[in-house]
Amino acid sequence: MKRQFFYFSEMGYNAYPIEAAEKYGYTNLMFPNSIFDREKARDLWQMFLREHEYASELGFDGAVCNEHHNTVLSMQESVNISAAVLTQRIKGTVALVGNPIPIHDNPVRVAEEIAMLDLISGGRIISGFVRGGGVEQLSTNANPAYNRERFEEAFQLIKKAWTEPGPFRWEGKHYHLRVVNPWQLPLQKPHPPIWAAGILSPETVRWSAKQRITYLVLGSALDATAECRSIYHEVAQADGWTPGPEHLGYLLHTCVMDTDEQAFEMGRHHYGISSGIGRTGVSASSASLTQSTGSAGVTSGGAHPEWASPPGYMTRAARTGAMVKQRRASEGTYEGANRAGLIVTGGSKTIIQKFKHIIDRADPGYLVFWAREGKKPHDATMRGIELLGKEVIPALRGHESALVTGKEVTPWPQ
Repeated sequence: MKRQFFYFSEMGYNAYPIEAAEKYGYTNLMFPNSIFDREKARDLWQMFLREHEYASELGFDGAVCNEHHNTVLSMQESVNISAAVLTQRIKGTVALVGNPIPIHDNPVRVAEEIAMLDLISGGRIISGFVRGGGVEQLSTNANPAYNRERFEEAFQLIKKAWTEPGPFRWEGKHYHLRVVNPWQLPLQKPHPPIWAAGILSPETVRWSAKQRITYLVLGSALDATAECRSIYHEVAQADGWTPGPEHLGYLLHTCVMDTDEQAFEMGRHHYGISSGIGRTGVSASSASLTQSTGSAGVTSGGAHPEWASPPGYMTRAARTGAMVKQRRASEGTYEGANRAGLIVTGGSKTIIQKFKHIIDRADPGYLVFWAREGKKPHDATMRGIELLGKEVIPALRGHESALVTGKEVTPWPQ
């Protein structure tokens, strides 16, 4: 496949006062919504949408939108609404990463909404499904212990609703529907491309390979991402088929500026060092990076560990596996996160070199630049988008992975 490049922004509510985050020690679930300023949020939405438009104008292949609840990390309470807006504002593909289907009591409603999006956009939708974070379980009163079961059953129901004529009845363990007969069906046949997204869950990687769908690695270190690819390929080969680059995506923090030094300092906004909440959800003056992550090293967006990973939500393997240990060890400092590839910073030449190395190591068919975060200024975000669109992406489009060519891996800049 021809490698594709997407723009991503959490579109977070970054207008909160730092003092409030320091007072409470967290910024989601129980963070009082009396802090929310409607007018500021309105203005933020227009700024974020303009950034998406600019990325599209500069040649990005598409945009990624997502969904979170009860958090300043993201104002996207409905990924389908975000996608509906973006389909009217950009020219490329819109990837939903994604619908947290375990929290929905009627997955057919999700199937109908995605079908509408695909029809309205003229077939420009990628449908991503996610399990949803721990906070999503608690904020919607979903039982975390049933999260994976509900995820897998809802996925099968949605796929059947798109591909098999109705009406039919569904009697599963978690879903019971007398009539499944959606009148809205996707334009793309048999259905839009499907992604599953996750943060180093070996169960989800293996499940994605069994389903032969794309697995999108979310903000993880490069070594762990390469391990995800290996796991996926092992499962696929055991099932008798060979995956391609289109079966792996990689979404990671990216900060490019005019110089390496500028990019390194601006990238701190992604990790909450100089700008308050940023990625981790706790200001640098009140907590360290590791204090704002769950016990498995999963980014929590400012949640207590028991919120990020409530009992029953994660398996022991997901909590203690080698990939998670590697992430936890590297994300304790901003410098460590840079060394591990949890965030990629630099001027254009450095960024190009780093991403060639990433392509050589993991060969993702989809690269998603997480290019805005925290209180990062709008002008710096726009400059970063400009450099990505005009210099970085054109230089990467023709780069073939060393996994394919057998050539030496492009070195990581020192």
